[in-house]
Amino acid sequence: MPQRRPRLHPFAPAVFLGALATLVASTAVASTPPAAAEWKWTPELVADTTRLQEVQVSPDGRRVVYAATRPRAEGAPFGGSWVNLWVVDTAGGAARRLTSADSEDKSPAWSSDNRTIAFLSARGGEKAKTRLWVMPVDGGEAAPLTSEKIDVESFAWSRDGRRIAYLSIDPKGDEREKAEKAGRDWKVVDRDERPRRLWIVDVAPAGASPASPSPRSVKALGERSAWQFAWAPDGKALLATVTDTPRTDDSYMKKQVEILPIADDGKPRIVAGVIGKVDEVLWSRDGRTLVWRGGVDKSDPTTGSIFALEAGAPAGAKPVNLTAGREETVRDLLWADGRAVVALAVQGTKTSIVAHDLGDRAGRRTLIEGSRLVFDDGSASDDGTRFVFGGSTPDSPEDIYLATTTIEPKARAKAGGGAAQPAASFDTKRISDLNPQLEGLPRGRQEVIRWKASDGQEIEGILIAPPGETKRESYPLVVIAHGGPEYEYHDGWVTRASEPAQAIAERGYYVFLPNYRGSAGRGVAFAKGDHDDLGGREFLDVLDGIDWLVGNRRVDRNRVGMMGGSYGGYFTSLAVTRYSDRFAAGVASYGISNWMSFLGQSDIPRENSEVHWNLWCYEHEEKCADGSPVHHIDRARTPTLIFQGEDDKRVPKPQSDELYAALKWKGVPAEYVVYPREKHGFVEREHQIETMRRTLEWFDRYLK
Repeated sequence: MPQRRPRLHPFAPAVFLGALATLVASTAVASTPPAAAEWKWTPELVADTTRLQEVQVSPDGRRVVYAATRPRAEGAPFGGSWVNLWVVDTAGGAARRLTSADSEDKSPAWSSDNRTIAFLSARGGEKAKTRLWVMPVDGGEAAPLTSEKIDVESFAWSRDGRRIAYLSIDPKGDEREKAEKAGRDWKVVDRDERPRRLWIVDVAPAGASPASPSPRSVKALGERSAWQFAWAPDGKALLATVTDTPRTDDSYMKKQVEILPIADDGKPRIVAGVIGKVDEVLWSRDGRTLVWRGGVDKSDPTTGSIFALEAGAPAGAKPVNLTAGREETVRDLLWADGRAVVALAVQGTKTSIVAHDLGDRAGRRTLIEGSRLVFDDGSASDDGTRFVFGGSTPDSPEDIYLATTTIEPKARAKAGGGAAQPAASFDTKRISDLNPQLEGLPRGRQEVIRWKASDGQEIEGILIAPPGETKRESYPLVVIAHGGPEYEYHDGWVTRASEPAQAIAERGYYVFLPNYRGSAGRGVAFAKGDHDDLGGREFLDVLDGIDWLVGNRRVDRNRVGMMGGSYGGYFTSLAVTRYSDRFAAGVASYGISNWMSFLGQSDIPRENSEVHWNLWCYEHEEKCADGSPVHHIDRARTPTLIFQGEDDKRVPKPQSDELYAALKWKGVPAEYVVYPREKHGFVEREHQIETMRRTLEWFDRYLK
């Protein structure tokens, strides 16, 4: 066991707390990690776990290309993990490495002839741009298709494999470059922003000499900005989400869906005006139907509903909501042939693969039932008989899973449904083993728990017990609150650098991950359940869950801590202020502390106001003050550790500054650590290891 320090009770007299706060705030904690053999789930092990980034099955269903992380070498420039590409046969066998550069090779995608892979990578040094590359899958070097002066954000192959459309922010012009070098580098807010344009580039066939491409812009977009896009099957147009500006907030709340002709003289056609969030667009393979994933209205927190509209529908036609009324959230659109769209649906803590008839709201079948295998990031073969996913279980991080229909295409056609007819059943198998080093490590028993909130609403979450749990009197509890709030925990693998669940459990804690109201996965009404109630009923859901655990599991109500990032950081900030009498320790990462000042600092003031709260704080000052942690600093007694990324634009540093200043003023033990270069979520290995080390030590100090 690690060396333990005397535990300071969270409700100690304020005079003593104030003296200790001065010491803790002015110096780093003088501590060392336990001996290497003490714990199996070390911060280093968690940080170095291989993560599956993207997975794509070839059009013929025979091979899978995937992107997987590897740690940066010691002495490498600062940054996140390297990412390289691998390919594996769906029939089985060892994976073959495609790229080995010290870079982030991401977003791999197959050409229609199964011979070429395109991907994004920033090769060539620390300041290199993310360019579009292509390489033959059976051997040969990767070649860039885009200029070294622009960053490519996303791309898509045309159906014939001859062209690629890609999205990039306009580079700085020569005049702007000269002006900045001369010191004339001021920026007019909301005006000096470069649009996100769509471009088309020709691709040489596999085996041919590399082309010298000259990209051409999609002129129908004009000076506006695109975000998501998909090719028409005939290659004559793109379906895209479009905003008037490139502002992040507008990308959430002001998108409209448009058809953008490729021809230079083509005019855009609005398919759906601004409704609310929109995230993913598809064009059915027969060209007849447009599909997108979005919200039902401007206050819908998620993009979890599927909408379909005939491609030739007249202006003003109303799309069909294929998922209306369902208690689920669609996370990914995988495939749309002429008559059906296949999607990944989150249903509480489970995931399922479902098929929707494009012409019938009630025409839905479940292809793969939700289980303890949680799917993410899927793709499908052209004939719809093979689906490949990243999948995890409570005992294993994500690996690649292949699901193959038991009905052959010809038999499916005879059954009366053609290629769109959902299969009777699927055979699912794992075809990778990305983390063999984790075999045999202790695992805390994981279960889904459900409890009734005090107003009668059923809430659910994940609970991990300490490995080797015994019938001793009680254990301390760590609550990990998710961000969003429109995210959700699944009954799969939940251990990562920002949420080291198994590492906490191994040290003798219950770990509780609640899906409070406002979470996704249970339909629109549940996701809107926190509207007009800042930090109120949604937080009480968590307190009710803790009470249930105290009554039904061996949890000590006097030794409860909370941690979380972003909105989870907001929850933690509430825990250590407004609800300080319930929590003995808190670890708040880049969380909101003051809703009024947050609106003037964040890059998403509209999205936060209209989606998360359904109100603007400028019009509801008292309600927003009551929902702000710093407004309740008079109640604060809970020792608090704060983490913040220096370059965070989503929840900027002043939010953590305010919380720390308020805790110091109140005399509460507090420590505040700021991490250079980090944005919203920490990616550098050393920073991840350090935050985990400090977190584990903080809980050991104040909960044990």
